[in-house]
Amino acid sequence: MQVPVKNKLSEKELFRIRPMKEVIKTTQPHGHKEYLEIIYLHEGAGTHQIDHHRFDVQPFSLYLIMPGNIHHWELTAIPKGFVMMVQKDFLLDHPLYHQLFQTFPLPFPNQFRLDHVRERITDIFKHIESEYEKQQAHHQTVIQTYLLLLFSLLKRETGNQDFQTSPPILTNFFQLLDQHFKTNREVAWYAATLGVTPKTLNTACKKYVGKTAGTVIEEKLIAQAKLELLYSFDSLSEIADRLGFADGSHFNKFFKKQTGVLPGEYRKGIS
Repeated sequence: MQVPVKNKLSEKELFRIRPMKEVIKTTQPHGHKEYLEIIYLHEGAGTHQIDHHRFDVQPFSLYLIMPGNIHHWELTAIPKGFVMMVQKDFLLDHPLYHQLFQTFPLPFPNQFRLDHVRERITDIFKHIESEYEKQQAHHQTVIQTYLLLLFSLLKRETGNQDFQTSPPILTNFFQLLDQHFKTNREVAWYAATLGVTPKTLNTACKKYVGKTAGTVIEEKLIAQAKLELLYSFDSLSEIADRLGFADGSHFNKFFKKQTGVLPGEYRKGIS
């Protein structure tokens, strides 16, 4: 799957906030190089595709494009708002560090409707912009504090007000999964690699994610399959091979079991 990866930050730039470019545009699908992009619009219309989710652009919407996400815009009205880019190192030793840069499972939804708290959210972005532009003493610490406030409010929107840091077993499991989900799908393999029992791994997943380790593995695989079907022009058999399936038939059965439709039907529908 060949999708361009953009890097809008210079090598030593850890944080940036800018006004959203006020142009009506359609962009090509692309990812970002290892930084989080936070977009808050108070005006605009059109659609915003993030991975396999298509969102309507409406005033007072916030979008999170996580490292690893693929996105593109189809705007039909001039957008107005803010764009923040946050490198991982900007949040070292910060409560948000592990939360925001965990690629799977994603810690937050990609979109929030915030009309009911628009004044508060808009103020946060304006304060961050002011700190960034003035560059006064301790401005980075102040910006980090505002980011914690912003994401605490977003946590409230999801119904979960706590920032629970995943235990090391899960952090390591998610990292292993990113590297090996195409070739290893057995809970026992991940547990053995982590030096724990499958029961211990499942218990941790259920407590912090609300799902079994096996379900997490399946969801990772199906999420990648959807991206491949959406953003590549390869045949179904080529995608099946790349995802580690023995043949197209096994891929078809797995995909239909997880989604209710065959891969070809899914690709046709989203096209």
